[in-house]
Amino acid sequence: MDYKKYQKSRNMSWEILLKENVRELPVNIVELCYKLGIAVKYYDKLEQGNDGKCTVINNQPIIFIRKDCNRQRKRFTIAHELGHIMLGHVGQYELINREISPNDNPIEQEANVFASRLLAPACVLWGLEVKSADEISQICDISLIAAEYRWQRLQKLYKRNKFLVAPLEREVYKQFQNFILSHQHQANP
Repeated sequence: MDYKKYQKSRNMSWEILLKENVRELPVNIVELCYKLGIAVKYYDKLEQGNDGKCTVINNQPIIFIRKDCNRQRKRFTIAHELGHIMLGHVGQYELINREISPNDNPIEQEANVFASRLLAPACVLWGLEVKSADEISQICDISLIAAEYRWQRLQKLYKRNKFLVAPLEREVYKQFQNFILSHQHQANP
């Protein structure tokens, strides 16, 4: 994935966390969509193989989610579709929705970067001293598969000590400071 597109997706997730004053994990993704003026509708069936999709009808962005997906899958799918809306993909591309894959086309990669950074911001996970994909899954309420991808990225950031480098990231960390501190106190009473 092109670094400029990666940066755009990542920064967009941070901007939304800041703008909508999100201060704790797990992110309430449905409430966040409504705050952003995006409807979330649940359906029994979508096209074969689709857990979610998004569109704009009468200037109203809408995310459609399959009812029978598990909660964690719904959360990531909603965040992924929100990424497509916020990044301007709606109506421009044939979109595919499934578990994250390193072979995804660039548009899907952008939406996945957006979703994972929105639901599991690295600076917050770093502040919480997260040490496994299982911890990420529990704290962020995302599937273990999504958490494993996030954990792989987090390990690279740990090795390079690349946290709180970008101004937006520092603002996100500061906004989550009380959550991080309360979580640390629960872990070390």
